[in-house]
Amino acid sequence: MLARPPITLNVAQRGDALGLLRSLPDACTPLVIFDPQHRAIMDKKKYGNEGARQRERAKLPAVLESYIDACCLEIARILKPSGYLMRWMDKYCLCQGHHLRISPELIEPVDLFAWDNLRLGQGDRGRNRGDYLLVLQKPPKKAKATWRDYGIPCRWVEKIDLKRYPRKLYPHTKPIGLIKRLIAAVTEVGDLVVDPAAGSYTAMHAAHQLGRNFIGCDLAIKVAGERMPPLPSRRGVADCTAALPATPPLPTRTVE
Repeated sequence: MLARPPITLNVAQRGDALGLLRSLPDACTPLVIFDPQHRAIMDKKKYGNEGARQRERAKLPAVLESYIDACCLEIARILKPSGYLMRWMDKYCLCQGHHLRISPELIEPVDLFAWDNLRLGQGDRGRNRGDYLLVLQKPPKKAKATWRDYGIPCRWVEKIDLKRYPRKLYPHTKPIGLIKRLIAAVTEVGDLVVDPAAGSYTAMHAAHQLGRNFIGCDLAIKVAGERMPPLPSRRGVADCTAALPATPPLPTRTVE
């Protein structure tokens, strides 16, 4: 078992998604961004755990669907009433309705954004070109009281800045422009944004630019701050450390 440091605010760090979520108190955030490994289509096609294409990530534990569901249940717990989960999904998971495994009484789909990354991928029929961001809300379901930007198009075109996020290091980077607009739409300055599978930490960069606090982790980095681009200034960010309990060591990836 790997020794894991406590999770702290506003830094890139190594950690397990489910362990992070379980360490957070109830109703502590208005927004969780979740981008789990899209394993379902890989398992269906028997691709294995990414193999030679991404050797380092292939060494990590495979993300099972039961693990993703366990994370979503924890996310529903830590969201404030009417808070949002923004869950990245590929076409296969969306069409299979994987999000429907979680009861709408806990968290309910309310919107969908289609991201066009302008880069053709694979596909047995239509070629993939980006992913989907499913917006789910914890009851009570509200729109006007919780959403402040009505100009965000549901079809979002954005190329990844490969100089800042080279594909060799960050093969699954998501569009920071869209993430920034959505964070601004549903949170306020000083709020806590949670990303338990942070990857290239675009959500953290967007949160800092907007004066929000951030807590997140990822298993693909070895030490805090490794491979991270420089962070922008964070003047004016409220410190919400006191709202969080002391974080215990993160558990191994085990789903009861």
